[in-house]
Amino acid sequence: QPNGATYHDIGMIWGGRLLSPTGLFANENADVKGKPTSRHLIFLTDGVTSPYDYVYGTYGIDPLDKRRWDPVSPKGGLTLTEVVEKRFTVACNEVKNRNITVWLIAFGTTMNPVMAQCAGPGHYFEASNATELTSAFSKIAKQIGNLRVAQ
Repeated sequence: QPNGATYHDIGMIWGGRLLSPTGLFANENADVKGKPTSRHLIFLTDGVTSPYDYVYGTYGIDPLDKRRWDPVSPKGGLTLTEVVEKRFTVACNEVKNRNITVWLIAFGTTMNPVMAQCAGPGHYFEASNATELTSAFSKIAKQIGNLRVAQ
């Protein structure tokens, strides 16, 4: 049973790291024979941003470790959700700055405005069942065109 604790920022950060032509797998993501490689990140989520204060996450327990958020004196008066969404936006922009096209699919949930803005017009979809999810992936595949799958 889904119960929240959705952190979109870390997903976008790692998606970008894995696809970046200068990241962890740069050898696999390099341009081929001098031709630019088309890179696409399909970000699938089943929830809106909903971090929990006292859950151990990527950066520890946020209000105790205070690596990215301090409930006593939050920078800019932001909530933990707002901090995660701002980090997601920064990560998304960095991904796109590396010539990676971002696609977003909200499965079983509504599209968060922050996510829709990240993907941009025509690059985000909502799917409430398997048929709609298949349709979203089909639309993405048609727009991608010459897809090169490498092992």
